[in-house]
Amino acid sequence: MPARRIPALFALCLLAVACRTGDVNPDLLGNVPDTGLPVIVIDTEGGRAVESKAINYPAVVTVRGAGGYDGLEAVGCTVRGRGNTTWAWPKKPYRLDLQESLPVLGMPAGRHWILLANYPDRTLMRNLVAMKVSSLTSLAWTPRCVPVELVMNGRHDGCYLLVEKVEAGGARVDVSREGGYLLESDFRYDNKVQWIDRHGISRLVTGIPFAVKYPSPDDLTKDQEEYIKKFVSDTAEAIYSEDFADPAKGYAAWIDVDSFIDYWLVFEIMGNPELANPCSVFYHKDAGGKLVAGPIWDFDIALRSFGTSVQEWTGFVNRYAVWYSRLFQDPAFADRVRERFLELLPQLLEVADYIDECHRMLKASADLNFTMWNPATDRWLNFGLLFNGDESLSFDDAADRLREIYLRRLEMLKTNL
Repeated sequence: MPARRIPALFALCLLAVACRTGDVNPDLLGNVPDTGLPVIVIDTEGGRAVESKAINYPAVVTVRGAGGYDGLEAVGCTVRGRGNTTWAWPKKPYRLDLQESLPVLGMPAGRHWILLANYPDRTLMRNLVAMKVSSLTSLAWTPRCVPVELVMNGRHDGCYLLVEKVEAGGARVDVSREGGYLLESDFRYDNKVQWIDRHGISRLVTGIPFAVKYPSPDDLTKDQEEYIKKFVSDTAEAIYSEDFADPAKGYAAWIDVDSFIDYWLVFEIMGNPELANPCSVFYHKDAGGKLVAGPIWDFDIALRSFGTSVQEWTGFVNRYAVWYSRLFQDPAFADRVRERFLELLPQLLEVADYIDECHRMLKASADLNFTMWNPATDRWLNFGLLFNGDESLSFDDAADRLREIYLRRLEMLKTNL
């Protein structure tokens, strides 16, 4: 979808100031310039500001499709804050729950949607590129997403990414209602049903956190909880056993190896370290089935610039992540990883062209977004350090650098796997 250029940066600046100070008529849908992106308009009841992750604010959402998509007219919904670190940042991410399951911007019908702010990402495309890479693999489901302009209570808040929520059911994570599970590993350890698996603590001092996301805590029975905890423990036991490489007795009897390989490749290609310090790392399991890796989520600090992460350009980021430290000790597993990478490489190289397409698509929106938000001025949110190393660059330079780092990652893997 080509970006439609808007007149002049000076005009963008004036409009941005007006939007941020609330001088735009909240009854108008067209209070942002035509950047070529769809527009999401959310009006909360009474214009109440969304200030909490715990409160569902009643609202109405309208979607303008920017020509390439069907829109939505005044759909009832609730909106609330979301995220952990990201909720503390100036540009807030949100969760949007529609009153009914509906298709949005060409994506399959769903009730629950996420608006990612991508605040520290000067390219605004790290998540887009990660989802593209994931879609080339055999992973069962990759969240679909569309860049949008967000208008909240008449105030233009810049460029966001509308994404399908990671959840079981519908057109998303396909697990059965009876006996299916969706699990998450997250070091924040802030879920209702969670535990630490301590196998392999020679590498991970505190073990690996696991949480049940589906069934929901209200629906999960004690028997189901005990079953999935034992299954994870038995899986880890097989991975760290003396017979771990045996196809019948070892890890291959418990995990879907192809999914674990493709999942690792997406994280490693994108240089996302959050597989090693697990954060938003997902697995799922169907009734009677093996543990399957995926889907991917949260790549806004991927493909970081040299100086922020030396390994981002020159070496492995997740070679010793969670169970992979042990899996790579099996030569057959390592061989399969390399073979799979080389099989995917022709398509992966084409992602560089996709980065160029995203660059063109997002250009007008980025120019406007960064008159409102400047991630370089808020480095104190990361203890005085920059996340990605490109926060002070222009959008054009950051996008070019992202492309360069991506291709360097592919070359590194081709050489070192």
